Amino acid sequence: MSRHFCCCIPVRAGVFIFSLLSFIGYAFSAFIGWAFLHFIVTDQLNKLEDNMSSEDKEILEANAKKYEWAVILASVIFTFVALVSFFGFVGSIVRNRRMVKAYSVLTIISFFLGSAASGFILFAAWSHKSYCTTIDGHELCTNNHLSTAQKVGLTIGTVVEWLINLYIVTIIRRYYQQLEDEREYRHDFRLNPTTGGNYEAKEGLLATQGAYPYSDAQHSFGNRA
Repeated sequence: MSRHFCCCIPVRAGVFIFSLLSFIGYAFSAFIGWAFLHFIVTDQLNKLEDNMSSEDKEILEANAKKYEWAVILASVIFTFVALVSFFGFVGSIVRNRRMVKAYSVLTIISFFLGSAASGFILFAAWSHKSYCTTIDGHELCTNNHLSTAQKVGLTIGTVVEWLINLYIVTIIRRYYQQLEDEREYRHDFRLNPTTGGNYEAKEGLLATQGAYPYSDAQHSFGNRA
């Protein structure tokens, strides 16, 4: 029997939707990362500085050169996550257990890394610490200018996002467990083919409710009376 979430939606459909959105989002992020790296390597950051002050331009150029390795690392990670998300997307279509497992493990790792990143963002938002960089012997700093209302809104949004991500991880894990149960059932059935029942879920991505077997005229009560 297929497992569901939100009362009636099969978990397979959830994996299909989440993996597709994840693939699109991370593929776009990877594209932005590689494009930004191209601007750094070819010294074309001036194309991104049209609406920036001279001080912000200096900070951007200094940090871009200093943390070029971080841009490369982030781009590689986004590319890898996009590929695994694509595997999860294909796995949800063809019901491939290994692909779904890889996507499930990735979402768990991403959830913990995202939780750590969210904690750092909240710490940076609520603390009054300045973040500084040194350019030609001069220290330039950026300060946090968020109001208390903005900090509260950011905190609420972060917590809601964390809960949604946790729910998504749970749905993907439940679909993988469903595929594991189906595999175990097929294995047991081969060992004992006389066992009754059929555990494997056969419905598509969005399950449809079949007709009641005795609702048609041929099998209705009193048809042969």
